[in-house]
Amino acid sequence: MTPHASRWFDTVREITGTLVSIPSVSPDAAAENRCAEKIRELLAVDSLTPISWATNDGRKNIACLLKSDNLNNTGRTIVLMSHFDTVGIEDFALFGDSNIAFQPDELAKIMRIFLEQKDSLTASEQSALTALQNGEWMFGRGTVDMKSGVAINIAIMRDFARMRANGTRAIDDLAGNLLFLSCSDEETESAGILSAIPELLKLREKENLIYLGVINTDYTAPRDSNQDARFVYSGTVGKLLPSFYILGARTHVGEVYRGVDASHIAAELVSHINLNSAWADSWRGSLGGETVAEVAPPPVALRMRDLKLSYNVETAGEAFVYFNWLTLTLTPEEAATKMNAAARSALEAVRARQEESFNDFSLRGGQTRPPLNWQSLVLGYDSLYKQARDRWQAGNKEKDFSEWLRRKTEEFAAIVKDGRELSRMIVAELTRVAQIGGPAVIVFFSPPYYPSVQPTENELTLAVQAVLGRSNERLQFRGYYPYISDLSYLRLDDGVETVSLKKNIPLFGARDSQDSLLYALDATKLNEIRALDCPVVNIGPFGSDAHGLYERVHMPYSFETAPRIIFETIVSILKEVTT
Repeated sequence: MTPHASRWFDTVREITGTLVSIPSVSPDAAAENRCAEKIRELLAVDSLTPISWATNDGRKNIACLLKSDNLNNTGRTIVLMSHFDTVGIEDFALFGDSNIAFQPDELAKIMRIFLEQKDSLTASEQSALTALQNGEWMFGRGTVDMKSGVAINIAIMRDFARMRANGTRAIDDLAGNLLFLSCSDEETESAGILSAIPELLKLREKENLIYLGVINTDYTAPRDSNQDARFVYSGTVGKLLPSFYILGARTHVGEVYRGVDASHIAAELVSHINLNSAWADSWRGSLGGETVAEVAPPPVALRMRDLKLSYNVETAGEAFVYFNWLTLTLTPEEAATKMNAAARSALEAVRARQEESFNDFSLRGGQTRPPLNWQSLVLGYDSLYKQARDRWQAGNKEKDFSEWLRRKTEEFAAIVKDGRELSRMIVAELTRVAQIGGPAVIVFFSPPYYPSVQPTENELTLAVQAVLGRSNERLQFRGYYPYISDLSYLRLDDGVETVSLKKNIPLFGARDSQDSLLYALDATKLNEIRALDCPVVNIGPFGSDAHGLYERVHMPYSFETAPRIIFETIVSILKEVTT
């Protein structure tokens, strides 16, 4: 690779390597906090004064406000946001020691030898080998998602601070401020940003800030066969986790028609929903003065299993299925309607298959009693809750149902830490209390829930477009950032209503005996997000195979072009206007 004598490249590369070397796999709180402390140290190098904001579970976010002394500074502030946690490294054991994932230089050497010695390569391996050979890529866990994004923001903050120290007054030439924010736990349930929201509100009030918008530096990647295009985004996709607790009717395998297999219902649900393009959410709107249309990927199953504890010769009495569903404009209420319809269709498909199979079996001389006569039952979580409450209160007139459910939820939370499993256990308990028998499907949402943020035209996006228009790079201004990100919690679009979420999410607002939330999103948090109401853009590093074995960041763009675009956007939007 040709040497880079540039403003940003060497600094961003050095900081990226430093951060990658510090494991911060979510949800390892101790590891994430070690990385947070290194970020604090890297900011303090140039006399910046970073502070820690604690999350509810003991992790840390790092914030740093750099205020301009310009007399025309009215508090206008740009937030530079990132996250520093990563996914796991188990795949890297292929190279002898999975911890090689945190050593980019050594990893590149070992990986190149490994790939060059293979007799044949997959397309992914060939792409990785080509990248290793041209020398423009840094490999390793977190290189693109997103230690390089953190490094970009640190470099920009330090650059502004250094110029002030050298007497060139760069930040003081601007009529506004910069706020650095790097969060823990983006990769699991975004506990970092959800804990940071009230701190952002308090800081805004304390320092009389006006948040013009958030520039996030999460990773970008190829969207199609064009490997040369680079992207900037002005909104973000949302995410729902449609979940189905399924009750069958157990039967001995020798009398399969006398029951209903919960696994069969689960399979029909997956068949109906998985990769169903009719469920792919879409948006049509104005972007950069042009009418554009975008489509999100369809839902995909993340888990499907029966709930049998051991081998036996009974069909499954319970099953659990949940899906990842990316959204652009779809509201939770609209999604729940589709989910209920899918559950009814799945039950009817099982009934039809059972009848067809039984009739064929009988014609071939099979000896068995007629199939079970059953009625389909589909309940949303809100209906289940009310039925369970009414039946419970009928036998416990002097007791508080909500308090009983809180205690039960706390008991379950001591057994499982996964929010999906905890939600399923709550639903199963309410089904038992309501005395609901199968075949039945209970429809609800598991955490996490990420609201989508629709692209809008505002001062920040106009400034970004102006900078892109002056760039020689092949940069595309797009609408929705296509990956789940913390951007979802900085602004709420219409349709995200507390009542709807409470009706459909068992853990929404649930607390333990210490009054701590079991899931960080509740009505108070939604109100805080509405009060924050920040426009968003994503201008991040570019790379490939995020979360994968061959994760890598393209250094020329990510270490030079991306920080330059962000720097010029900051100057453009905060420059002092004179008359």
